[in-house]
Amino acid sequence: MKSIKRIAIIFAIIIIVIPILAYSAIVVTNNYLADRIEKNLTEHQMPLNTELIDSFSLAGKMTGNGNGMQYMGTILVKSDLSEQELKEYYEKDFDFIEVRKQETVNIDFIHLQKCTFNAVMEDGETYYSVTCWDSDRRDTLGDFVSALLDFDIRGH
Repeated sequence: MKSIKRIAIIFAIIIIVIPILAYSAIVVTNNYLADRIEKNLTEHQMPLNTELIDSFSLAGKMTGNGNGMQYMGTILVKSDLSEQELKEYYEKDFDFIEVRKQETVNIDFIHLQKCTFNAVMEDGETYYSVTCWDSDRRDTLGDFVSALLDFDIRGH
């Protein structure tokens, strides 16, 4: 009887612990993918007359409908360049780049979550957010791993 209780306890622990560990690994991996986009942006050579102020990354469902993970890395820059000049500069090395003029620290283009930069914006300066999006991991991770990463509840 003791061995049956012991087996039942071990079985219950396995049923509870393995899904929690698996889900945690999925969340950590998705966060890593978003952080990598942010890191690529922050380590990229800044154009002339442009200063990196802050950066931010996010994994989850940020815009649109349906299910699926989206990954975003964005930087806040202070620049003398125009929005178009910054976009052309970053498009040379990144896919899916968006450049927006930033009047506040709020990242308003994320519709499903409230996001802000942790920076102080000085009056009289021109700030832009440079955002790189990615939602297609299949090329780097393969179909199986990519499908597993969609089990992150933040993508639904």
